Amino acid sequence: MSVRIYKRGDRGFHDYGRAFPDSYGGVISVYESSAASGPHVWLNIDASTWFQPRPGECKPHNTSAHLNPKQARALIERLETWLDEIPKRWGK
Repeated sequence: MSVRIYKRGDRGFHDYGRAFPDSYGGVISVYESSAASGPHVWLNIDASTWFQPRPGECKPHNTSAHLNPKQARALIERLETWLDEIPKRWGK
């Protein structure tokens, strides 16, 4: 199964499916990297919806996603879509 691929920005890179929430409201997105050395993908987890730093604190550098089975499958489908697209995008 694959997810819909969306255009990300003006440079022609791809977004794999729409962002989706984890169990605690963090937002997970999977998108193509611009790395020229070979295929790479970004897995972004935005926890700003549930992590509110105190004044003067920085947002943490490590963030975790809390996934139920449906959410885990959504992540897997996005990563599989990216993997399946590599030969077309990179000619390998």
